[in-house]
Amino acid sequence: MAPSPRSGLRVAAFIVGGIGLVFALAGAAVAHVIPRLVAAEHARLTALPSPGARAVESTPVGTEVLVDGRIDGKQPLRFRDFVAYAKEEEERDAKRREQFGDWKVVEKVTPPLALVTGDGIVRIVDDAYAITFAETRWYDRSKIIDTAYVGLLANEDVFVHGRVAAGGLDAIAVGSGTRASYLDTVGGNVAVAWWLGVGFQAVGGVMVLAGIGMWVAARR
Repeated sequence: MAPSPRSGLRVAAFIVGGIGLVFALAGAAVAHVIPRLVAAEHARLTALPSPGARAVESTPVGTEVLVDGRIDGKQPLRFRDFVAYAKEEEERDAKRREQFGDWKVVEKVTPPLALVTGDGIVRIVDDAYAITFAETRWYDRSKIIDTAYVGLLANEDVFVHGRVAAGGLDAIAVGSGTRASYLDTVGGNVAVAWWLGVGFQAVGGVMVLAGIGMWVAARR
């Protein structure tokens, strides 16, 4: 015996309302938990010391810092105008593109850098740091696969998040801009997370109401 239209409507109402409830609960969690975590991380980063070249020498090894300066103009070029870069290619696998975005990193060149500060040179001594918020991107149109290079330039203002090491800094991340601009970006993510959570709640609420409406209609 085929199910009645009302029975099908009740099933649809249950599905729509259930999905909406999940969205609403997830949105509530995002709106209340994630902004607090981001705000706490922003406060933690803000509190990190920002020693200059002389102060780095007297800062205990392992101390986490967030400093800014300018990449030395004599820094050797690694590719075109880049002194450090990541090479990216368009992701061709549909599933990976959906999960991780349109581009994948296929090569990273992150050599030690010399950072000019107000009182001297600070050395970034490691070669495994992340490049983040880089402002310069160059597309290689000669390749069959879409290819881009994103990285840092000599004489560019950068911030460095890392730890004091023997001879300088062991960088975690190096990015375009200043300490202040980086902190502003991190702080701005508090509002982004809140609005994202509110958006999920709104969509979930609409779906729950739609499910209720469908359930009521099925009972008439």
